[in-house]
Amino acid sequence: MTEEMRLDELAAAAGVASTTVRLYQQKGLLPGPRLVGRTGWWSQAHLDRLRLIARLKDQGFSLAGIGQLIEAAERGGDLGDLVGVRAEIDGILRGPEPEVLDPADLMERFPTDSVGPAEMARAVELGLVEGTDDGRLRVPDRRFLEVGPALIDLGVPTARVLDEWEHLSGVADGLARRFVTIFETDVLGEGWRDRIDPDLAARAAEALPQLMALAHQVVDAALDAALAREVEARLDDLRDREGGSPGTAAHTG
Repeated sequence: MTEEMRLDELAAAAGVASTTVRLYQQKGLLPGPRLVGRTGWWSQAHLDRLRLIARLKDQGFSLAGIGQLIEAAERGGDLGDLVGVRAEIDGILRGPEPEVLDPADLMERFPTDSVGPAEMARAVELGLVEGTDDGRLRVPDRRFLEVGPALIDLGVPTARVLDEWEHLSGVADGLARRFVTIFETDVLGEGWRDRIDPDLAARAAEALPQLMALAHQVVDAALDAALAREVEARLDDLRDREGGSPGTAAHTG
């Protein structure tokens, strides 16, 4: 059994910096040491936790996700089952496909002179474009490279494209919250976080992609219907205005 260690010894055994140990403690991922006066003593349990965090990070888990797993495990769930649930769900939620380009290549995707310093700064602010360590640019969702230039080609100013992207992203966040709430409440059931097991993991992995596909269908159908109503309303308004304009009736005198 490993004897208790000071902070620097623990960090060296785990292969991390002492500041990383402190960070994990601050974020609730690691319990504090046993204090003797002003000296903190760290145990084998702390070392095991640090090694677990390292393994989960290697599997792609964020610190926030690791914290959720540990919190649920401390409420009585089996960490192996919890990791299985998270891994299966993360496999389903692959997210948008990114693309990394040289700055010149990115500019070539857009109509000439449509993206200047102000537009690029706004795109970075919205998270549509990110810098990389090697000086290239990363677009987290490559669909923006298709939709953005197409809208600009239609005559929509770049600034308006960015404004609408920001607004619609907020609308999409609201829709996502509604569908995820439905999934948690009606599919997994109330209190599912306190009873995670392999059966629930399998159920979640099977149901989530179905819900996502159905959510896309519902949103597509609702948007199609709304667009049809709006276009028809604009056409009706145009017809009403044309019908009320001066006609060619003969003048009487």
